[in-house]
Amino acid sequence: MLTLALVGLSAAATYAQGTIQFLNSALSKIKYIDAPGAAVADAPIGTVVGVFWGPNGSSLTLVPTTATITTTAGVFSGGAVYALPGSQEGQIVSLKIAAWLNKGGQTPPAATDGVRSPGITHYGESAVVTTTAIGPTAGPGTVVWQGATGTNPNRAKPFEMQIVPEPSVVALGALGLGALLLRRRKA
Repeated sequence: MLTLALVGLSAAATYAQGTIQFLNSALSKIKYIDAPGAAVADAPIGTVVGVFWGPNGSSLTLVPTTATITTTAGVFSGGAVYALPGSQEGQIVSLKIAAWLNKGGQTPPAATDGVRSPGITHYGESAVVTTTAIGPTAGPGTVVWQGATGTNPNRAKPFEMQIVPEPSVVALGALGLGALLLRRRKA
């Protein structure tokens, strides 16, 4: 009896968990720049899309479930509903959508907001928006995107993925800056 009661409670808890559906369209394509000075293009098929989220006004963490752009460049249209672990249906949440490309795999960014994992070649994210978590199935109001000229502060605008510098490039830059500071100090 106890086992059945626990199974029932866990099923109810799962059903009540908040979710988000982060679809976009041709008006809100994710873009990227392939090389310095290159033209902006639609993010290629194979781009991974995820969402950072947290209760309204708190720090954001990456939802572990991620999806890949598979059909149309720049458009994630899988229709899937993504759970926001620890949230409740109807809860006001803050979120931002992230997209990245990775050499040799689809490793997501690190679990803390703003930290990039090794191997990511391009990374971009939307501004933080506030929305209401939905229930376990898609429903009205679950799309959180708007076009580039949109003015709704609660919907994400399309964004660009930029090239992520290799750690060695960053280290060389820091070393050069340090050398310049030492030289200036001696002079």
